[in-house]
Amino acid sequence: MSRKFNSFFIFLFLFFFNSNKILANSFYCEELVKNLLNSTEARKWEAVYPDNVIQDFGFTLLFDLDNTTNKTEYRKNSKGNYLVGKIHDLNLAKLINTGDVIIKVNKKEFKNSSELQNIINNKDQIEITFLNKENRIVDLVLEKKKYYITDEFFQIEDISINSIDQKKGIFEVRFYYNFAKLFSKERYENFYNIVEDSLIFQNENKKWSLEVCIYSKDEFNKSRIIEPGNEIRILNVSKKDKNQIEEKFKITPYSKTKLNNSLNAIYIQRNIDGLYEIKNKFNLKAFPFDKQRLSIRLADNRFSLDKRNLFITENTHKFLYEYVKKNEILGWNITGYEINDFQYKNPFHMENDFSDGLSLDLIIERKHGYYLFKIVIPIVLILLICWGSVWIDPKEIESRLTITIVCLLSLIAYNFVIDSELPKLEYLTVMDWIILISYVYATIPNFLSIISFRIQKTNLVMSDKLEQISKRYGLSSYVLSIFLIVLFNANINPDNSSSLIFWMAGIF
Repeated sequence: MSRKFNSFFIFLFLFFFNSNKILANSFYCEELVKNLLNSTEARKWEAVYPDNVIQDFGFTLLFDLDNTTNKTEYRKNSKGNYLVGKIHDLNLAKLINTGDVIIKVNKKEFKNSSELQNIINNKDQIEITFLNKENRIVDLVLEKKKYYITDEFFQIEDISINSIDQKKGIFEVRFYYNFAKLFSKERYENFYNIVEDSLIFQNENKKWSLEVCIYSKDEFNKSRIIEPGNEIRILNVSKKDKNQIEEKFKITPYSKTKLNNSLNAIYIQRNIDGLYEIKNKFNLKAFPFDKQRLSIRLADNRFSLDKRNLFITENTHKFLYEYVKKNEILGWNITGYEINDFQYKNPFHMENDFSDGLSLDLIIERKHGYYLFKIVIPIVLILLICWGSVWIDPKEIESRLTITIVCLLSLIAYNFVIDSELPKLEYLTVMDWIILISYVYATIPNFLSIISFRIQKTNLVMSDKLEQISKRYGLSSYVLSIFLIVLFNANINPDNSSSLIFWMAGIF
């Protein structure tokens, strides 16, 4: 009895202790909101102000992060030319796009990034030749200018591809990400002082401590602080369930003198956790030996690209690198990822108003084992049986026709299996071509049986010759036809072909 009694009091003590702690935590965060609203100072925290002053030609070079060395590597095309990266000049965005090729700078080709960067950094004017995605040459003379830009940082915390529906052209993703903004004391002094006074305090031991505040969207909006990533949205959302989307805001103060941090600043995160259906373009020409891109496209729907730029954090690269190694999509292998900038033009805004965009692309290859072992190989076996009829005496026409017709009906059944997985396409996939050729080769033995039966009565020599040709070249030409179909598709769709057939690209 005494043990139960003591346990009860311990429980009460822990409950009230934790309750007081929760109340204390909420007190500091509530005080921050009150202090911000009561402030008579200029409210710079209610608007976006430029973080950086950049002096360049309005664009950067496209680069990737090497996750093994943590170094940036400038991306090149197959000929060794560097590519255009982020663009932050509105006039330049009308003429070129991210991914365009830099052919020449000051009438010289550069294959070394340091030499090219040296020219770009040290010249006030350059002549530059671009090759755009329509294979048109664009010659420009650019002058170095100053750009006052706000940086918005985008970070992925977690991602999970739940399903891929090629028939509807969508994939379902659970996406946990955040936007973050750093408010430095030098640029936002009034705001910093209010947050510091509210969230950094001395504890009972006279040591400086801090409170990290986490708000719901409604609570955060009361503070009138501008939301990090406000009006930055996912463009290609097909469907989202608001009940499945959670949004929270986190405010963390940093202080050199009180907390021994390396900077005086306020770090604000907007964390979003949601379930989305994303529209996606699937190129199925190489199906079932295909490679696809699952793209999530984000764009700034409020500020133009010369006012605000989106940047991926280094932690995002590290997370995606680990996610690719996990390989967690049912029926697919994740082979890599790409993060690309693009210029978004809202059709409802002004004609020349471009905003900054980011595209997160997961590169995936279909696991082809199911289709090889359960469709392609059985179809080949059916054709072997079908052509086995040419070894039956032409006089036995009923037996030969029975075999060929049964084989043809079996092929029709496999056609229904494929149609249930794919949309109605205006082009033929590799699998469609294989089935179509199989139909042709399944009907040929029917005609051969009839022709041989008729000729045998009048010209036995010709009938025997026809039978020999059928036995010698029938099956071998069928197998060769399938190989040529795969080879041809690999050459016309190399970027869409999986590693199983990619080696064939370039043979033609």
